[in-house]
Amino acid sequence: MSVDEYLEKFSRLNTDKNRHHWSEATCHRAPHKPFLLLSIMDLIAQGQITENFIEPSFELVDTWNGYWNAIMPIGKRSSMAYPFFFMKSDGFWHLIAKRDFNIPDQFRTPSVVWLRQNFSGARMDERLFALLMDPVTRELLRSTLIQTYFAADVQPFLEDQA
Repeated sequence: MSVDEYLEKFSRLNTDKNRHHWSEATCHRAPHKPFLLLSIMDLIAQGQITENFIEPSFELVDTWNGYWNAIMPIGKRSSMAYPFFFMKSDGFWHLIAKRDFNIPDQFRTPSVVWLRQNFSGARMDERLFALLMDPVTRELLRSTLIQTYFAADVQPFLEDQA
């Protein structure tokens, strides 16, 4: 896939769209997946992720929580486990199970503990990971996430986080 195709995928992530649940700061959309992708980009830029294998590590959770706590209203809580698990629906994220198991149809509330018990991590499409390893294309993909999922008044903060 080309960079343009991944830019399109990043601008069309499967996210909850609900004006009553999500604020204007997140363009009335759930920010979980964009926060996870931004967190992964940060860890790649810092040299903490160097291979196409993303673990639900403490560093990733901490980085994700940093975004969540900075942008979301005080008292609104969530978990990095949600996007880590559910990003599989976006076509470029591939979970690596530790063993064979069936996920119940009604399963909607993964936790980081559950995630670590059942998955060793995830891989991205090889082409996407290569694009994220390049600082220029990583910044282009980062900008797409920020401009698509966040209001203009919070965009500078997110750009400075890189």
